[in-house]
Parts: sequence; structure tokens; C-alpha cells
Amino acid sequence: MILNVIKYNNNYSEIWDKFVKEELYGTIYHTRNFISYHPINRFIDESILIYIDNTELVCVLPCCKKNDKYFSYTGATYGGPVISKKYSKIKYIKIIIEKIFEYYNNNIEFRIANDIYFKESCYTLYFLLSQKTKIYPELSWYIDVNNDFIKNIDNKRNKTNFKKSLSDKSISCTFYDNIEDYNIFYNILKKNLNTNHDSEPTHTLDEFIKIKELLSDKQRLYLVKQNNNILGGVYVIKVTEQCWYTFYISRNIDLDKTNMSIIYLMYTISNDAKNENVKYIDYGISTENCGKLINNGLSDYKENSLCGISNYRYLFLLN
Repeated sequence: MILNVIKYNNNYSEIWDKFVKEELYGTIYHTRNFISYHPINRFIDESILIYIDNTELVCVLPCCKKNDKYFSYTGATYGGPVISKKYSKIKYIKIIIEKIFEYYNNNIEFRIANDIYFKESCYTLYFLLSQKTKIYPELSWYIDVNNDFIKNIDNKRNKTNFKKSLSDKSISCTFYDNIEDYNIFYNILKKNLNTNHDSEPTHTLDEFIKIKELLSDKQRLYLVKQNNNILGGVYVIKVTEQCWYTFYISRNIDLDKTNMSIIYLMYTISNDAKNENVKYIDYGISTENCGKLINNGLSDYKENSLCGISNYRYLFLLN
């Protein structure tokens, strides 16, 4: 199997996104459609396509230059290679991984999505990358939408407050598509992060709106409202057909004093996902510094208040 590497340019965007949609280990974060929300000069893109004899596409890899190394992918939650299903056996994947490391002079690192995102096993990929790099597990949390969400809420006060909200006709929870709601929620998120964590949202408001427009029906902004006032919200990205990712989990600290809104949101998102044949909702990680430090408060919240199940997300680093 003779492999040829082609450096990505915009002429390959349609071919690239079609391949990501159909082949192994592809997520919405691998698509050029998603990557394009970044300003052109923010990252030095070093993405590649790998062909057999310049005719058959077998792999695409989103990648950018990061200081003196390469990383797949800065600016996205997940990266790593997307590989043709036709070449899913270890003997082929091994050759493809070897080619990737050869091309980047053995100077590339990866963040790979959790196994819950894929219908097929991804442990062959994990193993082969671990032969070239050091593996760093990051503690992540998710829910199985087939589990009884209400029954699994451990905190009795949270469960009581949530059950009361379900019978309160002035409270509703669903997803919204108008720009005004995105703007209002973003300001709630920003205030929450500034007040509680002395930090800013990952994206600017303009970027947030741009992602909404680029992803279209692959994203949703879920809001809990009471008499048209937003109590809390969660931004959801439909990363794969199997798993959704929750981003920007935030309550309105001026109106929701009980944390009820977030539980209501996750309950609603879980039900919607189940109805759309999605299996898992990813809450994201609760560790820092490449998994070396655990945020105990965040871990406790995701596990006990939001019924989270622990899982690993992996970093593959050179040292």
C-alpha cells in the first residue's frame, strides 16, 4: 500500500467533509465547515489528505502548527485521523499512522474523542497512537439516555426542586433558534463566568453566532424560561449520530437560585436525544493540565447533580 500525502487547501473542502461524514472516527469537529469559523490567521493550518497511489482517499487529518510542534486539532474539542472504513483493520491503520508521523517528523500530538462517540471500536487507534506518544487520560462525564434520569438524581433537594418545576406551568424548556435568545444567553453565560470563575467564554459573541450559522441543525441552544425570562441554558453540538456534546452549561445566577434549570435542561436534552436515536450525552471533562489535576467541585456536580458516568478522553502527547 503506497501512500501519498497532499497538504490541504480549500479546493478539497467538499471531498474532505464528505469523507468525514462517511468514514471512521469522524466528528463534526473534523469538518472544514466547523474549522472555518476560526479567523484565517488564528492558526497555521497543516492539515493533510492521504491517498493510495494518488487516487483513493484513505485518511484526512486536521492539524495545525502549535509552537514548535503539530497538534490535531487546536481550536476544536477533538481531532485525530479520520480513516476509510475499507481500511479499518489494524494492519492498514498502522501503515496510515506511520505515514502521519513520518510526514510530521514524529512531532505531532493529538486529542481524540471518547469511545462513546463512535459505533465502531476506536481502541486500535488509541493503541497505535500510544506506541508513538504518551497517553494522558482526562476524566470525562456522560449520560446514557436510556437510563432513568430522574431516578438517578442523587441530591434530594435538587430532585425535589426539579419535580416542582415540571409541574409549574410558567416554566418551559426547549431549544430556540432566534438570534436574540443567543445574545441574551451569551450575556448570562459571560456574567456567570466572570462572577464565579473570573473567566471569559471560549468564543466571542460573533464567533458563537457564526458557529450557530455554520452548523445549522447540527447545534441547538436549549433554554429554560419562566414567563419569557431565561433561567438557564445549555449549548448542544450534535458531534456524531451516537453522541451529543454539551457546551456552555450556565444558569442565570440572578433568577435561578436552586440550580433547577440545569437539571431541567439535561432532562429535556436527554429525552430529545433518545427520541432521535442518540445514545449518549457528553458533559465534557472535569480535569485540568492534561488530566493531572481534578476539579473536585465540577466532578461532584456532573456526577451527582447531573447523573454523570465517568469516562476517559485521551490526549496523546510527546512528553
